[in-house]
Amino acid sequence: MAFFNENFRHVVGDLLHRHRVWLLAPLIGVGLFITPHGTPNGRGGFMLFAGGIGILFGTLLRVVCYTFVGSIDPIRNPIVRMVTDGPYAVTRNPVYLGEGAIALGIAMMSRTPWYVIMTLLICGLIYALIIEWEEHVQRSRFGAAYEQYCRSVPRWFSFARLLHPESYLKTKGQIKLVRAIRAESLTMLMGLLAILAFLARADLEFVF
Repeated sequence: MAFFNENFRHVVGDLLHRHRVWLLAPLIGVGLFITPHGTPNGRGGFMLFAGGIGILFGTLLRVVCYTFVGSIDPIRNPIVRMVTDGPYAVTRNPVYLGEGAIALGIAMMSRTPWYVIMTLLICGLIYALIIEWEEHVQRSRFGAAYEQYCRSVPRWFSFARLLHPESYLKTKGQIKLVRAIRAESLTMLMGLLAILAFLARADLEFVF
């Protein structure tokens, strides 16, 4: 259908890219509202723990990525360089992997298996649109250099790249860690609030 043509997908991908962090808010809200499966000291306890680890890991990965990118929104910065070192030498989309870990962690802390599956499906659709748009912009901006980068580094992840020596030749970011933490303060705040809110709900279940 013409409604779902390439230009439309790029428009939607651009829109989602601009506001994707705010999508965590309804994810947290729904997760707190639905009835959890399993008690906090049983299977649900494992999901709480694993979800919290996912949120912390994803947030840390975003902070590390920022130190290499040097901009919250690098795709629109006219003087930006193509980032290929640090985590970008292992995967072309480390930021999105981090965000996916945060979203999956939130869903797991809800202790509701069907909500975890639904979150995976929705994230898959959202990031498919974002990445299609972003790769289009990168190809038009960097041309052959980006094509070579795509041939060398996987879109998502591979253990071969994780163990490849080139991934660690340039490991110093362009931005100081303190500035990166300040830039990622919104994501960190949302992640912290999510962890505290789900833990508080679990404590209330013990009380009542």
